[in-house]
Amino acid sequence: MLEQQNVPDGVSVHTGFPNPAADKSLQTLDFNQLLIQHGASTYMFRVRGNEWETAGVFDGDIAVVDRALNPRKDDVAVWWDETRGEFAISQYARMPQAGACWGVVTSTIHQFRKQGGSRG
Repeated sequence: MLEQQNVPDGVSVHTGFPNPAADKSLQTLDFNQLLIQHGASTYMFRVRGNEWETAGVFDGDIAVVDRALNPRKDDVAVWWDETRGEFAISQYARMPQAGACWGVVTSTIHQFRKQGGSRG
């Protein structure tokens, strides 16, 4: 144990594990600030299928899609597939000419532990 007489003036000594609740300098993570640039034009899609696993997007992930962004050729885009009557995902440069770009995927959310599973 460190005795008070060996501590220089103006120096604070803490022993043991610090209490994170007492640290006022810590800021909370706000996922809206981290993931959403244009709130009014951002949507979430649940991804179905395994076509994007090599890019790190898996079946069941949530895609954060911003409709206010102008797509660039390397962006991942969500587009409307008129022939199948459903949304599809592809690199914007590889999107079919008949497809209508709906928005740009800015990030994805991957859950490792699904809700409602067994408690064991």
